[in-house]
Amino acid sequence: MRVTRNKGRIVAVQTVQGPVPAANLGLTLTHEHLYADFSSYVWQPPQPWKAELARQPAGAQIAWALREDPFFHPDNCRLDDVDATVAELEPFLAASGRTVIDVTNAGMGRDPGRLVEIAERTGLNVVMGSTWYVGATHDERVRAQTVGDLADELLHEVLHGVGETGIRPGVLGELGISADMTDSEERCLRAAARVQLRTGLPLIVHLPGWDRLGSRVLDIIEEEGAAPSSVVLGHMNPSGVDPDYQAQLASRGAWLGYDMVGMGFYYADHGGQAPSPHDDAAAVARLITEGFGDRILLSHDVFVKAMWTRNGGNGFAYIPRLFLPRLVGRHGIAPDVASALLTDNPARLFESAWRAKGDN
Repeated sequence: MRVTRNKGRIVAVQTVQGPVPAANLGLTLTHEHLYADFSSYVWQPPQPWKAELARQPAGAQIAWALREDPFFHPDNCRLDDVDATVAELEPFLAASGRTVIDVTNAGMGRDPGRLVEIAERTGLNVVMGSTWYVGATHDERVRAQTVGDLADELLHEVLHGVGETGIRPGVLGELGISADMTDSEERCLRAAARVQLRTGLPLIVHLPGWDRLGSRVLDIIEEEGAAPSSVVLGHMNPSGVDPDYQAQLASRGAWLGYDMVGMGFYYADHGGQAPSPHDDAAAVARLITEGFGDRILLSHDVFVKAMWTRNGGNGFAYIPRLFLPRLVGRHGIAPDVASALLTDNPARLFESAWRAKGDN
């Protein structure tokens, strides 16, 4: 058995059921949501017909509308059915899937007990997220806390678990950053960077994908003493049209999270179109050709019911079943290089984050 080591130490990944060696993660999705609530994002569109559809259950019969505006529908924004989630994970298991990193935090309705139930029923390694989401979800307490207070709170959760559950997060994130990074978002980012340095956990950052804030985020975490090699910059798919920007981030050692593969949504509330798999594959293949294949992580970011296969979405198995073969067959990427994006790279993420820990 291959074991990931750092200075003689086995690098362990904290799952909701306990630690697992990083080398045993297997095929891993690094940015998903298994049980979550994004209803705080629901908006009221002006069209009366959308208001009528919003009163129906989210399902395949209205997939056409949800693809063009996922946030107008309250039920769509709640992943609150464990039975459905377990069923949706079956194709991923059949595709040799072994681990899912659920980056849901308290601002998105995180429920540690539900994640344990999903892990028990599927046999998957489930890694739980932490930190805080975008500033719009911060309560007055978070807005009022200092960086030190936030860091202490987060460190306690990492060491002792969420509330009275004793269930510990295995990653820091997804930590939310908005296009106009707020003061509280910056304080949360600085706090998470300090905790990364203390714990060696990877820090996964939610970036506004259509903007270019990656360099600023890396500057801030470096000011706090953390290393870019411990950080995943999420939602890189929309900036795939800007190869210089992404190469600059990867050259600093950061991980590029192509975590919207197969999403396909148009975000009508702010006019952003998620890239197609064709565009994502071309961007990922270019990065690999340029020597950055060891800085790429892939995932789907299943965050609404419209992304479940039962509702016409691509689900959790799209990348291993269809996207990797596209990289190989259409773009000439070697099969072992393509598969490493879901196996070797996630394990190396945890290894590099541990290596960046302050007392190593």
